Amino acid sequence: MTKSHNEYFYFKSACLVAVMFFLAACSTTNARDQEKRWSQAQLYIDLGLRYMEMGNYNVALTKLKKAHALDDENFSGHNALAIFYDTTRNDNLARYHYKRATVLAPENPSVLNNYGRFLCQRGDVKKGFGMLSKATNLPSNHKLWLTYRNAGQCQVLNGNLVLAENNFLQAIEQNDSYGPVFLDLAKLKFSNREFHLAGKYLDQFFTVHVETPAAVLLAYQIAKQLGHLNATEQYKQKLKEHFPASAEAKSLEK
Repeated sequence: MTKSHNEYFYFKSACLVAVMFFLAACSTTNARDQEKRWSQAQLYIDLGLRYMEMGNYNVALTKLKKAHALDDENFSGHNALAIFYDTTRNDNLARYHYKRATVLAPENPSVLNNYGRFLCQRGDVKKGFGMLSKATNLPSNHKLWLTYRNAGQCQVLNGNLVLAENNFLQAIEQNDSYGPVFLDLAKLKFSNREFHLAGKYLDQFFTVHVETPAAVLLAYQIAKQLGHLNATEQYKQKLKEHFPASAEAKSLEK
């Protein structure tokens, strides 16, 4: 009886050890499989975003959907899909994926920045600006200048130009070679009829950024307001010669 009991106990112990070993092995295998899926999904996300930057939206969406199929709990995948649908003006799907991304990664500065900007542009300034403000206070935010710029643009839409300017200046403090924010400030000062200051910010924009149709048109408008006739004509010609197909150039033909 004792021997039988001991044999049973030994067999039971061996089974327990075997089961524990099996579960540990399964856990390790599952972790490896999950890591592999995450890596593959991340590759498709990177490819999707790259194709989107090149304007190849059909291929971009295919890649992003493959990433989502591999790992639908990947916040980066939802963030990327949200950016895609945001860019292609599918607001319902963009909002869905932004929301999922914030649920999965509520403290991620990229997610907060993108969703906050989206909400501001769609008229929900209070919630959008709140997300952007939260993102500026995260130590993990390594692109603060971008978040501050989006917060500034949010307040421009809200009509609070003082708060907008404060955020634009914060963006410059974080990165004084980030050209777009100088153009934002130039536009803001132009709207306030502070033409000299607008011109100074625009000069800084041209120092750190390539010319754009919008910037050249603004330079033309500033020169015109200041009565600088030669500069006005020069900017007008530059717009027509360098950007003949642009809406800005065509606007001067009217």
